[in-house]
Amino acid sequence: MLFPLFVVVTLLEIYVLVSVGESIGGFSTVLLVVITALIGSTLLKQQGWSTMAKAQNSMANGQTPAFEMMEGVVILISGVLLLTPGFLTDILGLLGLMPWSRTYFIDRILTKNAEKVFAQRNTVFIHKSRSSEDKKPKKNDTIEGEFWED
Repeated sequence: MLFPLFVVVTLLEIYVLVSVGESIGGFSTVLLVVITALIGSTLLKQQGWSTMAKAQNSMANGQTPAFEMMEGVVILISGVLLLTPGFLTDILGLLGLMPWSRTYFIDRILTKNAEKVFAQRNTVFIHKSRSSEDKKPKKNDTIEGEFWED
């Protein structure tokens, strides 16, 4: 599923780049792609630091920064899309960096996949305990610890 998507997006990007290049010229098209990448990298940095501050604030309040971690994933994917040359990927990347659309993307991902995640009942937890004869350390066992001299 990923390979056909990659091929289709690449072909669409080439088509859009050629169409824009015919309309405004080759140099202007390249310049426009570079400008969108610069704007995107600035937004990427700003939104990344903002999300990091929100995550630290959540942890300081004793909350799990789950939503902030999801925002971080969307920001990371948006950064990759902005590094990919082309207008369609730049538009998707810029949408992922806007807080209102990023929230929309996260809500859509969670509502689409929540049923799959919580419907699985075949989760297995295996706990291996040592019997009394296994409690003696063996010669090849590694014992983890810390050591320092004053």
